[in-house]
Amino acid sequence: MPREYHHLTAEDRAHFLEHGWLKVSNAIDQRYMEEWMADLWTRLGYDAEDKSTWEETYIKLPRHREVPAPELCPKAWEKIVEIVGGDDKIDPVRERYYGDQFIINFGSEYWKTHEIPPNEAIGWHHDNDWYRQFLDSSGNALTIICCFTDIPARGGGTLVAEDGIEGVCKYLYDHPEGLDSPFEDTLYTHIPSCKKFATIEAKAGDVFITHGLLPHTWSENHLHYARVISNPHVNLVEPFNLNRKDSDYTMCEQVILRALGRESVPEFKPTRPRLSHYPRTAFFKRARVAEELQRMIQAAESKGLGPESVDSIYLKGEEAIKEHEKRNGYDKEIGPGGVLEWKAGNKYETVRPASKAVLV
Repeated sequence: MPREYHHLTAEDRAHFLEHGWLKVSNAIDQRYMEEWMADLWTRLGYDAEDKSTWEETYIKLPRHREVPAPELCPKAWEKIVEIVGGDDKIDPVRERYYGDQFIINFGSEYWKTHEIPPNEAIGWHHDNDWYRQFLDSSGNALTIICCFTDIPARGGGTLVAEDGIEGVCKYLYDHPEGLDSPFEDTLYTHIPSCKKFATIEAKAGDVFITHGLLPHTWSENHLHYARVISNPHVNLVEPFNLNRKDSDYTMCEQVILRALGRESVPEFKPTRPRLSHYPRTAFFKRARVAEELQRMIQAAESKGLGPESVDSIYLKGEEAIKEHEKRNGYDKEIGPGGVLEWKAGNKYETVRPASKAVLV
């Protein structure tokens, strides 16, 4: 029986198949927009009105608060479920909660007067730093872009290479042994020759649903303001099925087959075991937790409040932290590619730490 769609319109489905992404306007619950953004500058330790204090141009924060994904963005979640083929196909634990792990693109005075064409941008990737990547991997079936500020034109929105997904799929088809992160110098070398680029523009509260294999990167923020998003993901229980006897493929599967120009790929079989591990980028983000907590507690005390008034998973006890870690893969072993440690100047270095623990 063909799939039925109650929340995805025909236009939604056509757009997702052609472009690899879909915009859902005004999708984030206003309550969380206000609550989570209220202490942004406290967490950063920057002065919102003094740009000289904005030491880094691009920052990824850890997560202090999280709620079930359907609670944060119910209208978007309905469409997400239909894109992947049903709620029962989504991992019941991993990333079922979305939170305030903000990504802030500040831009700089330099970028107010300089330009860079999309095919010369750097940092291309798709979010896959916690599993071995195969063509049919669904560890990240969808990357979700939650917009917590307006993102006008030239305002540092996520840059996507719509026709870049073809090169990614073909490379993964040719490499059934799979790839272990990092592989930025292998999987995205075709991006400079791509022709179809799009930059996210949005109003605060909009959500973008993007295919997990859609290459993306940051665009330069020419307006020099704080552009704030989060990037949660949708993890599935099983790999994609690229050889359905009834040809009734999910939207995610259709995008892959379309990129390959195939109706099915029955011959594709991974030749190495599947592997899931600690997210490589989590280490440097979580290293910020202690200093953020200190600033949040100090801000509370300045208002005559105690530490118990600070809303953070890391102040809710050991069991709450364990549940949080399980939901986000922080309980897993470090993978073959190690983890990333932050260095000054928006630079990162691969390391193998002795501990994954967060000291609070």
